[in-house]
Amino acid sequence: MKKSINIQSMIYRNYLTSSLVPIFTIEVVLLLLYFIINLYISEKNQLALLEEVTQNLQEITSREVTNINNQLKEISRYAVLIQRDHEAFFSNVDACFFPHGEPEFGVHENSVYYKLKNNGGGSLYYSGSTVMGDAEKFKARCSEILDPLLVSIVETVPIITQAYLNTWDGMNRIYPFMPNAPAQYGPVLQMEEFNFYYEADARHNPERKPVWTGAYLDPAGQGWMVSNIFPIYRDDFLEGVSGLDVTIDSFVQNILNSSFPWNAGTFMVDKNGMILAMQEKVEQLIKLRELKTHVYNENIKKTVEKPEEYNILMSENESIKSQMQRIFDSKDRISEMSIDGVIYLVSQEIVTETGWRMITLIEEALIFSPINKLKELSKKIGYIAIGVMILFYLIFFLFLLRKSRKLTAKIATPIERLSTLTRGLGENLKTKKLEAVGIDEIDHLSQNFNTMAIELETRTDALVNSQLREKMREKEVEILERLAVTDRLTGLYNRRKLDDILTGESERTKRFNNPYGIVLLDIDHFKSVNDTYGHQVGDQVLIDVAELLKRHTRETDVAGRWGGDEFLIVCPGTDRKGLIKLAETLRKNIENHKFSVIGNKTSSFGITAYQQEDEIKDLILRADNALYLAKGNGRNRVEFQW
Repeated sequence: MKKSINIQSMIYRNYLTSSLVPIFTIEVVLLLLYFIINLYISEKNQLALLEEVTQNLQEITSREVTNINNQLKEISRYAVLIQRDHEAFFSNVDACFFPHGEPEFGVHENSVYYKLKNNGGGSLYYSGSTVMGDAEKFKARCSEILDPLLVSIVETVPIITQAYLNTWDGMNRIYPFMPNAPAQYGPVLQMEEFNFYYEADARHNPERKPVWTGAYLDPAGQGWMVSNIFPIYRDDFLEGVSGLDVTIDSFVQNILNSSFPWNAGTFMVDKNGMILAMQEKVEQLIKLRELKTHVYNENIKKTVEKPEEYNILMSENESIKSQMQRIFDSKDRISEMSIDGVIYLVSQEIVTETGWRMITLIEEALIFSPINKLKELSKKIGYIAIGVMILFYLIFFLFLLRKSRKLTAKIATPIERLSTLTRGLGENLKTKKLEAVGIDEIDHLSQNFNTMAIELETRTDALVNSQLREKMREKEVEILERLAVTDRLTGLYNRRKLDDILTGESERTKRFNNPYGIVLLDIDHFKSVNDTYGHQVGDQVLIDVAELLKRHTRETDVAGRWGGDEFLIVCPGTDRKGLIKLAETLRKNIENHKFSVIGNKTSSFGITAYQQEDEIKDLILRADNALYLAKGNGRNRVEFQW
């Protein structure tokens, strides 16, 4: 026999199955759709952003590599000039000219024949292992004719550190002048033991063209460097090898000096994977410090190359080693790799002049940062919706419980009468749904209940959806309003917002007679920053100045970007003395700040205070005039004008 239930339980279960469960199911489905759609959109945005960044990165790195290649080609062209000049010297044995006057030579205590004094040209060293006859002395003396071109190239091209000639019999002529070459080189200098000599000989360089060495330690005392070397032949006899040196420090400063977006790090490797030069960002990632200088405790007697750990293909980190080997083998311009669990976008570009590779690393998390922030915002909105839904259903459950009790009391009497009249039909009724029984009160109640359930479900669905849409709309409006009044580069208020603030402050001053003033400033010689270092460096200077303004203004002050490199600060409740004090504080902080790439920079300030009957344009005009007065009086100063 089927277990019977009381009226309250029956009504409660009917409410639950016909109202709560369907609505709850619909709400759960909607929330799932919300999170799924947000996840889908986020993934699509990430793919689109990654594609755009990849394209931009390829364009930037390709342009940088083209620039590097052109610089290296330029050095190779200088090398050809020196090669022709030196070959002409050895072809004309009678050529003997002293562009800097008659040189003085002597013999060092370690038996080295060398040039005693700096006469404006290069130094000369003749290995102590060479027997100095008349021919050797003649060559040492008459090779002074080679100095003008060596001097001209080193003094003209900033990236070139040294220019020299090394001969087969141990003679070294090098510019700039080495005041104590015998002590630096030692008593004997075996040229064939050094890569800057043997890599240009007939076996290694049968084409007799300029070639680039890998990184090595300079025996002349300039630290770590690479060289463009070229053979000097007289007919088919190798008289010597000449070269142009570029120190690793100079390479980093003059070639790897670009500032890439997304906080990227760049390094250069040779065709065997040996790191030639790297930026500080890469040093931190691979935990190696760039070798630039060296403390010379003894003479260098043969080629000293960088240690094996500086070969990226032989890294002690097996993960970096295997991933870099894959990137090298594939030659893909864009790929990915992981360092210490962090995913990096990797760009590699080949320098055609040397076969070297410029590799750039960008942390993908930095690329996706804006999208991830938006994703987190969407999650928060979804969680809020879940909380609202749970609260709503708790209240709704209590409402249904109370309603079921009232209904039980209301229909008790009609049900009793219905039970008496239909007692003989009880068993059949148990298998039926709630239907009309011929009693108006119960039939009307059933009809009203069904109508109420449908209406409640519809309104509940509409209410939750409306609340969700309203919250999303409010958030969108908030974001759009903030973007409309914010300068995208600096994060300060833009000119539109500053105009509104000035209007409001002027009206408030007219009503309450409270003093206020403005500070107008710009960065001295800012145009030269963009012209010399590029707009990326200029933008970073503007960002740094904006951060200084935020840090050193009061909470009541309002700072914004007025336009270009000009900034405007609105100072409520501030008189002339307070304005000057604030401007001086900002001026000193900007002057003492160390800007990236460009170092120190100054700024000029024009300030004025609001006067009765002033229009905003009058206020701005006086501040602008004061700014021009500050520039006219030498810049890096504060001027006030009533």
